[in-house]
Amino acid sequence: MPSKNKPLTKSELAAYESKRDLAAELLQSVREMKAGQIHAVSSPAIEARKTTGFSQS
Repeated sequence: MPSKNKPLTKSELAAYESKRDLAAELLQSVREMKAGQIHAVSSPAIEARKTTGFSQS
């Protein structure tokens, strides 16, 4: 997995994407969800929308 500290160059991104197996990643995600290994993601923006009742759109 690439570093989250700096953006990848176009060639680095292309190399990273060419090595990924999206089907395997999606299948793993489905297996984790079915096994109950999911994690809720929250942020200040999400909490503010919940509090105010506004949607993202």
